[in-house]
Amino acid sequence: MKPLEGIRVLDVTRIVSGPVCCWLLASLGAEVIRIDAPGGDPTWRTQPLVGPQGAHRGDWGPQDIGISALRRGRGKRSTVLDLKSEAGLGIFRELVVESDVLVENFVPGATHKLGIDYERMQALNPKLVYCSITGYGDAGPYRDRPSMDLVVQAMSGLMAKTGFPDGPPTKVGATVGDQVPALFGALGVLAALQQRERDGLGQHVDIAMLDSLVALLWDEPLDDYEERGIPERIGNGDPRGAPLGVFETRDGQMAMVMTSEAQWQALVGLMERPELLARYPDGRSRFEDRDAVNEIVEAWCAQQGTDELVERCLAIGIPVGPVQSAWSARTDPHLEQRGTLERLRHRDADAASAYLAPVLPVRLSRNETRLSPAEPLGSSTEAVLREVLGCDDARIEALRERGAFGEV
Repeated sequence: MKPLEGIRVLDVTRIVSGPVCCWLLASLGAEVIRIDAPGGDPTWRTQPLVGPQGAHRGDWGPQDIGISALRRGRGKRSTVLDLKSEAGLGIFRELVVESDVLVENFVPGATHKLGIDYERMQALNPKLVYCSITGYGDAGPYRDRPSMDLVVQAMSGLMAKTGFPDGPPTKVGATVGDQVPALFGALGVLAALQQRERDGLGQHVDIAMLDSLVALLWDEPLDDYEERGIPERIGNGDPRGAPLGVFETRDGQMAMVMTSEAQWQALVGLMERPELLARYPDGRSRFEDRDAVNEIVEAWCAQQGTDELVERCLAIGIPVGPVQSAWSARTDPHLEQRGTLERLRHRDADAASAYLAPVLPVRLSRNETRLSPAEPLGSSTEAVLREVLGCDDARIEALRERGAFGEV
C-alpha cells in the first residue's frame, strides 16, 4: 500500500508548478485526475511529440503527447471538461464532492470567475484540501499581479545573489520559481491531510511563488551582508572560506569546498607545498587572503586532468566533483544504478522513447514510486465519470450534447 493510496486528487493545473505538484502526489500513490479544458494547455503540443508510433516533430494529433505533458502526466488520469459550460461545471462539482484534494494554479481571480474558488468548493466538501499555487498568494498588495519564474526570481532577491560581483544579476538555470512552489505545495497538502485525520476538516493551502523563493535565501545573514558591504553576487566562491569554488583543470573544471583544517593539511600535502601551512596556518588566515589562496590552488589544478584530480582529492577526504554538463546525467553510473532517470513511454507504444525524465527523488523502503505512462488528452474522461460518479451511457451522451467536454 502506497502512502497516499485511497486519496483522490483533482489536478486543475497547467504548465509547470501545479502539474509538478500533482506529479509528486501521484508518485506517492494518490489517484490523480487531471482535468484539462478542451484542447489542453500548451504543454500538450510542446515538441517533440510522442505518439503510439514514436517521437516526431510534425503536427499534433489526438494521440500525441508533448514532451512536457509526457513527463508531468505520469501516473495521472487525463480527462477533459469545459468548466465554462453549465454541464461541465456541474460534473466538476460532483467530482469535488468525491475527492480529497484539489490543486489549482490559475491566475488570480480566475477560479472565482469559473465558480470553483475555495469558498464554493469547501461548501460542497468540507473535507476538501484545496491547494492554490499563485505568484504572490491570496493576500497582499501584489496579489493580482501576473507572474512567471523569471519575475519572481528577480523580485525575491535570488537573482541579485546569482552571478559574479562584476557581472549582472543572473537567473538560476532551472525553473526554481515554478518547481520550488510545487514542492512546498505537496508538503502543504500532506500536512493538511494529516490534520484532517485528526479533526475531519479540510483547509486552503496557499502557496506563493515569491514566498517560496524568499524562503531559500534567509538562511543567509543578508542584513549583515549589507552592513559589511559584502557583494550580493559571489560567483562560485564564498567569502567565508578558502580554498572554495570552481577551479580550472587541464581539461575542464572541478568544484571544491574546504570544510576543515585536516582537509587543508591533506591538500597541501597532495600539492607538495608544505610552506603553505606556515603561511596559512588556520582558516582565519586563509579567509583573510582567500583570493590569493584560491589562485594558488587554481594554478595547481590547471596542471591536472579533471578525472585524476577528482580521484586524488576524494582519496584524502576533500569534497570535490567535476563540473558536468546538464545532460551528463544520461550516462552517470551512480545515477544509473540508483534509477534516478527513467525512459518516458507513451501508453500505447510498444517501446520506450529515447527521452529521459527524473523519478521521484524520495526513496521509500516499503514502497515503489514508479508511475504508469502519461495518457493522451482526455482518454480517461468517460472512465472517470463511470467509476467515480456512476454515470451510464445515456448520461455521458447527454453531457456530451450539452457541451460538458467541449464543442460537439
